[in-house]
Amino acid sequence: MSLDSTRSVHCQEGRSLALSIGQMTLLFLLLGLGSPLILATIEHASFNAVLLLVFVSISGLLLCRNTQIRLNDPSLKILGYFWLIKLGITLFLLYAGWIPLLDPATNTTWGYDPMRYYVQAQELIDNNWSPAFISLNYMGILYYYGAIFRVLGHNPVIPALINTFVTLIATLYLVKVGYEIKGQRGPRDWTLAFALLLPEMLWFDVMTSRETLLAALLLFVMLTTGRYLARTAKVSLTKVLIIGGLSVLAIAAVRTSMLLPVTASIALMVLIVKPQRGSRVAQRTILAVAAVAILIAGPVINRYLGGNDFKIDETLQTMISASKNIALTSADMQWSENSIGLLLMPEGLLQSILFLPPRMVLYLLAPLPNVLAPFELAGKSVDWQILLTLLSSVINVLAIPYVLASFVQSIKTRKTNAAPFVFHISYWVTFMAIVGGNFVIHERYRIMVTLLLWGCAWLGARTCSKKSIIELSLFWYGLLAAGGAFYFVYKFGLV
Repeated sequence: MSLDSTRSVHCQEGRSLALSIGQMTLLFLLLGLGSPLILATIEHASFNAVLLLVFVSISGLLLCRNTQIRLNDPSLKILGYFWLIKLGITLFLLYAGWIPLLDPATNTTWGYDPMRYYVQAQELIDNNWSPAFISLNYMGILYYYGAIFRVLGHNPVIPALINTFVTLIATLYLVKVGYEIKGQRGPRDWTLAFALLLPEMLWFDVMTSRETLLAALLLFVMLTTGRYLARTAKVSLTKVLIIGGLSVLAIAAVRTSMLLPVTASIALMVLIVKPQRGSRVAQRTILAVAAVAILIAGPVINRYLGGNDFKIDETLQTMISASKNIALTSADMQWSENSIGLLLMPEGLLQSILFLPPRMVLYLLAPLPNVLAPFELAGKSVDWQILLTLLSSVINVLAIPYVLASFVQSIKTRKTNAAPFVFHISYWVTFMAIVGGNFVIHERYRIMVTLLLWGCAWLGARTCSKKSIIELSLFWYGLLAAGGAFYFVYKFGLV
């Protein structure tokens, strides 16, 4: 290669990684305002937090730019803008909603899981990494945040930036796999990037929560397996086992019960999604060994970290019997009069199956039909959470017709193109496991599939006909209207 051609290649590479003027302006604005704010308000490890802000800002922009180049879509330049906007919103929510909540002496609502994780992770370090001081079902989340605090320092800015960066990596992977599944490029394919700005993800990234971390881990293991089986990209089995194995180990530590939908999703993909070259028998053998290893290793890992015993048979039993579920056995649980959630508590296998679809709808809608957002948003976790959860619920209502359209189309075209099932199996199996395993409607649990929901909706919007979307919109909104009528009649005793 000549000297001129070498220089040309280097120049092209330099230009390919160059940031736009708009992105540079937003970057300097973010760092120029965020860095002094952190230094002025954070007492411990503030300099580390500023360095982390600089690192994740620039690294995130480069990752966004690299994704745009690899997918050969200039429209994906929007990823960089969305990333900087997400960081700006993260800092705003930190100071407006989250940091005021972290003082047990002044916070009357103290006790919410992410608040306790923030304190207990540091206590784990102070206790020489011995979990004897606390009893949790899954201790892995304390080790996760404890490791972050041990390396970078203990303040609320650091975990928020780490969580936001993890969500960015997961979103970029979602975009990459989505583009591979769709294949042919379209003018509005870039809209998949809106996954970076989904309201619930913004709020839970700010907190020391486990839901957004699990959303990323579940996405990594399921989509990596799906890419391999669907042959949408050249992925070696070794790479699948490494990425999937590491993700599964982390899931086992953070929330062991989520290994059940992981195993079920992979099994369905092997049966439905067109496999790579090789024997189906060999694939099933590998899957069987992996599934057994996952279900054996998961409880062992959780128990080793100090978590409570996880038993698969007991977990499955609580999914079909409300009388043995914490939803009814806990003295702390209080139900309102004519509660719809209480009405849909199953007792037995048949009811657990029949009640699953309406409870899935409730999970998507909650806290709707309550549409009143609080006006005093400082210092109350429920205020910010209700506001951003409401926005996410509205997005869910609008997105479901596109999800259903894509799902129906995937069934019709499964013999010629089973790749879309990678998204749908991952989403539906995991969502059903969440709803079936948690009888109390906790909106935060749906965050574990929020990115996958957006991916399914995007597929519907970009690949389905207007006719099919309209037909399924009529079905969906008709279902909501009928359910809404029943809700008001039952809730307020109109009959």
